[in-house]
Amino acid sequence: MGGEVDCAGWGEPANPNISGYGRDAGLRCAYLPLGLQAKHIAIFVCCCFALVMAPASAEPGPALEMLWRARADSGLEWRTFDNAGKPIINKRMPDPPASETADSPFAQRTPLGSIWKLFVYLWLVEQRHPAPDYVCTKAQSKQKEEAYCCSTGQSIGRELALVRSCGLFFEPQRLGISPEAWRVFWEAQPGVRDAAPWLAELGAMKPETVVSPASILHALEAAPVRAREEAASTLLARLFVNSSPGSEATGLIRGMGGRLRVKSFSWRHPEQPTKRYGGGAGWLNDGRPVWFAGEGTGQQVIARHGAHLAGALTETLLPDSGSATPGCVRVNFFARYPFELEQSGGKAAPEGILQGRFIARFQSGVSIPFSSSGELALSRPDGRARIEGRFGLDDYVARVIDREADAQETEAARALSVVIRTYLINEAGRQGNCFIIDDSSRKQRVSIHPPSQKARAAASFTAGLALLGAQAGYHSTAPSENRMAWTDAVSASRSGEAWDVILQKNFPKSNLSAMNDPAGLPCRRFTEAQTWLASRAPQWHRILYQHLPGFNEPAAPPDICLLPHGTPFSEQDRGRIHVRALRSVEDRITLAHEYLHLGLRHHPSSHDEELIERWARKLVVESMP
Repeated sequence: MGGEVDCAGWGEPANPNISGYGRDAGLRCAYLPLGLQAKHIAIFVCCCFALVMAPASAEPGPALEMLWRARADSGLEWRTFDNAGKPIINKRMPDPPASETADSPFAQRTPLGSIWKLFVYLWLVEQRHPAPDYVCTKAQSKQKEEAYCCSTGQSIGRELALVRSCGLFFEPQRLGISPEAWRVFWEAQPGVRDAAPWLAELGAMKPETVVSPASILHALEAAPVRAREEAASTLLARLFVNSSPGSEATGLIRGMGGRLRVKSFSWRHPEQPTKRYGGGAGWLNDGRPVWFAGEGTGQQVIARHGAHLAGALTETLLPDSGSATPGCVRVNFFARYPFELEQSGGKAAPEGILQGRFIARFQSGVSIPFSSSGELALSRPDGRARIEGRFGLDDYVARVIDREADAQETEAARALSVVIRTYLINEAGRQGNCFIIDDSSRKQRVSIHPPSQKARAAASFTAGLALLGAQAGYHSTAPSENRMAWTDAVSASRSGEAWDVILQKNFPKSNLSAMNDPAGLPCRRFTEAQTWLASRAPQWHRILYQHLPGFNEPAAPPDICLLPHGTPFSEQDRGRIHVRALRSVEDRITLAHEYLHLGLRHHPSSHDEELIERWARKLVVESMP
């Protein structure tokens, strides 16, 4: 009756998801003779009872879990993968589900980790709530956390705090966010009460809060459009913080381009507290929410599974349908060649918006038939026909690809789309929120026809991306410094080189980055612009307070920063304006335009670009000496 038996296999645990006990614990208990004293038997019984009742370790979970909103219907795409990238679960699920299983995204549990900071950011943007910079100190209690924020004595603003995941910036108490204001705001957003009630609880905004992946998707969908777009732009910049070749995000960037905007997170595994668990949550560039997670930190998951993430998401990204794309580019077509415009039947086309089919007849004898659905307009300002097109930014990029290159060469066309966008940002004029550029061989030639599906796909793939750090251009056959030859790009593409590699080889002094990166730009004081604005502002205020409802001058004169490249913008939370020059009337109108954005920051008119542009022109042109 003596000897040992392995007690670890007795019975089934009440909760198999608690780690550290059970079959894998390696404990054994002795099977003792009957003549031992009662106390030894009691010890024996307690030992074995504890082992029988102890829960077993959780089975190894999937290496990667993914959830995102399906495009074709209202359902959710739920994928899990093993370490080799082999799919374990591949389901499209109705939302809400007909029933829940233990491995569904409605039943699974995940910590918020750093995602709570994204929800605070969204609230700050939409509520236009003051968000003072966080100043880093030498306080011992915060020293570790401040490593994510700034160096001692420096400060950090809202956008950069999101990029660096600075939790100290987003502390609700520091920002003066009341639980009631938070609750009222989020409960008013669609779907929150039913699908993500935790979002309305300010106390839930902490990394250890555990919720379902599906509820995170519903919370992301609840974000108002304006706040979501600002967050997505900042998150795109976050992905490119360390995007050099060979970096942790290379695989994801190569496979997704600019189509994914996520906040990474890292915390403890919800069922195995000794393990790190991380991932990301945010949106695709069409606004659909996405969440993913796996073992390790968020950045480790991106590095290890970036290609699998990109592959799975790309499967359900449909080709661009031709719908309007964000941004504004105004193109003067046929800028160097006199022409006349006829409509069907040979009659001269009347001025105004063009609808239908037309023929442009040039003095050289060439004729170009085309159609317009309202994106083109005809005028005759000096007696000569002038066609102006107004397009979304990616629509413009796609039209240039069709006119200058061949969108069938996928990787080369993707690389070219980034160069086209970069050239536009650096070389085009500006009127309000629109780029102004000629259709010309001296600039970029633009197809007057609607872009092909392949060209749309190339432009959409790199949405929001540009080269920063140097000028960028292209030529059909002749490369040079900061200029890519299309023929070389095609050869590289056909030999298997990816679009980002092609760019890196042709523009070694530039960095692939988000075209709008307010978080990454230091303020180089633009004294001339600051002086000019200070001299004009008092006169403007007298006019604006009388005739522009909602205008309130900024509490302090804004800092004017010299922008080395890119699109002028204002940081409403920090009271800064970034502009590129002050040489022309248009430069001054741009500065006035951004100043009005600051003055209207608490009013719905702050998003009426046409109103702001009209007032900016009035202020500058009518008050010029």
